[in-house]
Amino acid sequence: MKKWIAGISTAVLALVLIVLSVYAYVQFRNNKISKVTIHIERNNKKGFVNRKEIAALIGVKKNIIGKTVKAVHTNKIERKINRNPYVQYADAFFDIQGNLFVNVKEKIPVIRITNYYGKSCYVDKNGDIFPLSNVFAKRVLIANGYIKTPLISGKNINDSIYVKSELPSVFLLARKIQSNRFLKALISQVYVNSQKKIELFPEVGNQVIMFGGLIDAKQKLENLEAFYQQAMANGGWNKYKKINLVYTNQVICTKKYGYGK
Repeated sequence: MKKWIAGISTAVLALVLIVLSVYAYVQFRNNKISKVTIHIERNNKKGFVNRKEIAALIGVKKNIIGKTVKAVHTNKIERKINRNPYVQYADAFFDIQGNLFVNVKEKIPVIRITNYYGKSCYVDKNGDIFPLSNVFAKRVLIANGYIKTPLISGKNINDSIYVKSELPSVFLLARKIQSNRFLKALISQVYVNSQKKIELFPEVGNQVIMFGGLIDAKQKLENLEAFYQQAMANGGWNKYKKINLVYTNQVICTKKYGYGK
């Protein structure tokens, strides 16, 4: 008898909890939205997108504020924001009071490419190609020269149309340079010459760095870093007009006229 009563009590308690949960859920769904908080994740205060732009895009004043939670679909909000070429991803959700939160992660470019025909674009760390902006310019590594490949926003550097082009190699080199604090500060430009070989240009000094192809790129970059650190220690930053890294195990330098042999 006691077990039967205990079983009935447990069932009743479970039913009460279900009813309360359903009631709370219905109440939550009927809450009117009074506040929308938009957060943009990026490294700097300024960027390609801003909160005002995102608010206008999703229609905060017109389509969200004053509406009930059940009338606003977070997945639709995310899809709208994700169509922005400067957005990596968006996440929209409600708190228990029915306030809407929108988190937006902005794309981080690692390189700005200008092809042979004057078309320019950014490429982010995932290899996604996206356009330049009229409101913000990110200072990143520049690549140009004999890059005769069309730059199509929305495509990825690893897409089949780019497999036989220079873009994957240029992108991989940019990633390697960016991952090294010293080289990131040192190198400002990647140039693809008419023989499809890569040349690098430093931020300081006017020498050309003959890099060649991507074979043994890691070793070449290590050699370059070691050379520059030694040159700085010996006060010879501006001695050289050409630094050749084409041969993996050595750095061949050509001095400027007037610095001796």
